[in-house]
Amino acid sequence: LGLRHPFIAARALQTLDIVSGGRALFGIGASWLESEWDAVGLDFHTRGRRVDEAIEVCRRLWTEDEVEHHGEFFDFGPVMFEPKPVQKPHPPVLVGGESAGALRRSARYGDGWIGLDHTPESVLEPIKRLAELRGDGPPIEITVGGHVESREDVTRFEEAGVHRLLVSPWPRSPQAVDGLRRFADTVGLA
Repeated sequence: LGLRHPFIAARALQTLDIVSGGRALFGIGASWLESEWDAVGLDFHTRGRRVDEAIEVCRRLWTEDEVEHHGEFFDFGPVMFEPKPVQKPHPPVLVGGESAGALRRSARYGDGWIGLDHTPESVLEPIKRLAELRGDGPPIEITVGGHVESREDVTRFEEAGVHRLLVSPWPRSPQAVDGLRRFADTVGLA
């Protein structure tokens, strides 16, 4: 998100939410690859603050009739941003990342968190930390990527507190189609 102006990101998500009938999710991250930031002429070391501000701007654009913003990274006078997304108050903001900053960002600005390469055991600590950081706020939706071979694996992730599981164990499309069929049969989704 930090590599894009929030107007562009908010408009893209708002359009997707409208054409999908309210099914869009706004998955964001601060980025870890410094060369991307260099390529667009932005300071890699400010990425966390820039993403925080961009999330705030996007949320305001989706929910307020008129928005004016004068921040550290983005500055604009009064603007109307229409039409609004289908989902109210806005599409869910899912913050990806494993760093302390990503967890803080997710707890403060997000509706959910995306973690990758977890087991049902390894995801327990970030879930606990997110709950601590969130405090009395609404619960955070947990999405993780992990290795799944059976329905029991899915159940273990559910019991750990995971709401959405990302599974992508195949490197190529033909393998994926066959593998997804087998996976659906194995876990009882067919």
